[in-house]
Amino acid sequence: MIHSRPETTRVPLSPRAWRLAAALEDWPRRTLTQDELWQVFAATDPASAMSPTRRSDLADILHRLAGAGLITCSRAQDTSATPALPTRITLPSQSPQEPAAALARTIAWRPELAWAVSMRLTIAQIHVLHAINIWLRDHSRDEDVVPLRERSLEVLGHEKRLDALLNTQLFAPGRLSLDLLRTFRTRPPLPARCIGSGPVLLVVENADTYDTLTRTLAADPGDVGWTAWGVGGAFEASCASAADLEGVRSIAYFGDLDADGLRIPSSAARTAEREGLAPVRPATGLYRLLLDIGIPQPGQPPQPPHRAAELAQWLTKPEAERAKELLIGGNRLAQEAVGVRVLQSECSRRWREGLQAM
Repeated sequence: MIHSRPETTRVPLSPRAWRLAAALEDWPRRTLTQDELWQVFAATDPASAMSPTRRSDLADILHRLAGAGLITCSRAQDTSATPALPTRITLPSQSPQEPAAALARTIAWRPELAWAVSMRLTIAQIHVLHAINIWLRDHSRDEDVVPLRERSLEVLGHEKRLDALLNTQLFAPGRLSLDLLRTFRTRPPLPARCIGSGPVLLVVENADTYDTLTRTLAADPGDVGWTAWGVGGAFEASCASAADLEGVRSIAYFGDLDADGLRIPSSAARTAEREGLAPVRPATGLYRLLLDIGIPQPGQPPQPPHRAAELAQWLTKPEAERAKELLIGGNRLAQEAVGVRVLQSECSRRWREGLQAM
């Protein structure tokens, strides 16, 4: 029978036990039946579905979790197969942080992670830190510095796990850092084409409008030396690669007028400022033209006034006010409205405003 074990006889959690413990932390009730437990186990360890040792594997995990004080197993046992399993388990009645804190105190933390004992952490966060703790122990003398996703796969078993953690409390000042993990964020490539000798890089969110503007400007680029396809949200990170383009001193951006279309350049502008890159500013004439001729598309989630103002503030003031009203009304404007015929017409030459050297 599986019962809670005294503090002195704790059994270390296996990787499978860590995963199940993290999943149980989100369970909406304090108890799980055996059927519910099997469902959670299948979700956290799908590779075990066809394993002949599946039942004994679960019994071992429950033994470890009970020993860590993370569950209490019922005295009633299912003896229909070997080994016997509890008919239900009960999660701790105290605050979710208390069993997690107790679990954190059982780990011999490296000096770099000593702060983990005094933080309010979830079991999932302790799982991450425990894996990093082991990696630091085993690789403390290594000097290799590798890209973030390579390190994430090596340490946490998934290439995108560290990406998801960078903006959490685990990476607050004095805690985890890229330097500690001997890693760095790579600069995604920025698809760009040289069309002139000017210092302005024009970045366009969508592929078709990028092609249209590149062909239109090629005959008379003015101050635009480069055009680039932003690839949607990728520009938030790839903007750093603008530093690799010769002669670029400012970046003009043109995208859709919707929540994402405004969030992307605003985020890129902050990145550029933080890293000392060329400033990212709106291609004012193109945005004004889009607001003048574009047909609003309904169906967007209406933005609260404060959020709409926050998103639109990256634009120059007249365009920002009009974009704000668009967002509040749950509408958007697709940049593809600024097509070849419009750009080539004499009456719309003002679209070049904002593409001049600063």
